Amino acid sequence: MIDETIKKEVLDLEPELIELRRWFHIHPELSWDEYNTRKKVEEKLDEAGIPYVEGAKTGVIGIIKGANADGRILGLRADMDALPVTELADVEYKSVNDGVMHACGHDTHTAMLAMAGKILAAHKDELKCEVRLIFQPAEEYIADSGAAYMKDEPLVKECDSIIGLHVFGAMDGGIIYVGDDAIMASADTFDIEIQGKGAHGASPHEGIDPLAAGVEFCNAVNRVVAREINTQKPAVISVTAFNSGTTSNVVPGTAHLMGTCRALDAGVRDSFEPTLNRIAKGIGEETNTTITVDYHYGCPVTVNDPKETELARKAALRTVGEDRVQVPPRSMGSEDFSKYTSPKAFAYLGVGVADKAKRFPQHNPYFVLDEQYLKDGVGFYVNCALCYSEEG
Repeated sequence: MIDETIKKEVLDLEPELIELRRWFHIHPELSWDEYNTRKKVEEKLDEAGIPYVEGAKTGVIGIIKGANADGRILGLRADMDALPVTELADVEYKSVNDGVMHACGHDTHTAMLAMAGKILAAHKDELKCEVRLIFQPAEEYIADSGAAYMKDEPLVKECDSIIGLHVFGAMDGGIIYVGDDAIMASADTFDIEIQGKGAHGASPHEGIDPLAAGVEFCNAVNRVVAREINTQKPAVISVTAFNSGTTSNVVPGTAHLMGTCRALDAGVRDSFEPTLNRIAKGIGEETNTTITVDYHYGCPVTVNDPKETELARKAALRTVGEDRVQVPPRSMGSEDFSKYTSPKAFAYLGVGVADKAKRFPQHNPYFVLDEQYLKDGVGFYVNCALCYSEEG
């Protein structure tokens, strides 16, 4: 049943919510550079009388201790960073920072959590727990993401449970999606260096062609996914860059491949690095090249824990009602929310505009969303805390 009291409080704050979201959208900042974003968050926390601690370089953690807190601690997480994208969407609140855009919706996450904090602070006399508002930097920086640092902040490590939320512009507006178990894939990257021997294009037999070896490598990777990985366990190995040579009459001496590996199963993820090394060794011997694999571990699989999933589902039902709570499709996208070590659950909020022709995917320069549904994100955060408090 929808909590009508919280619904009204959220609705009263909607103008401030949208104004705040637009401020973040106009002033986006890249990963590890969210200083002005943090300053704005801290202003809102000060206005609500919420104490906070800075951490993880550009992050901040707000602290709301219930009057009847029994020692349990719930974390609510939002990410703050933008992307190196030039905004092309026709909106009145366009980014003023050249080449930087909130093309993934983190501006909404930050605004929604700040407004949720304001409501929760007003209800702290009713709370039987402590709530920590986790404003995390650098989710988009795959190689060195913010959750890897924020998870080790003492105030975060103490959280008994953590709930996260992400908006999606391709999903129908006003739907909250809560899924069980693995909901988002791991995301690793790799660099493949192929050492051959340069030669004249007219005499390839005098050289060792790294291009041919690279093509074989790409084909072998595709065979692995199709023939070696359990078809019931979704996996992706994509070679996304192939760089070699600079002119038309020279067999190059080297080639460089890049790509990504993704899986919804931790065991499949663990198989990727040895598989790539096996392929490299075999093709190297076949083509007389030297092939090295540099494998970079990124985000693990995002797995929703049972108790936290039930909490998120209960909060979603109180926020939007049964007819607007759904199970999400499993995604080969990734989230560094997966790096938090406390029991956790991650939910989605659909914010797609009514005209589906104008819906663009996350990270697209034309990405837009329907702001009328942001209040549902605020309500979800608030109801997560209130439901958690009631559990006792």
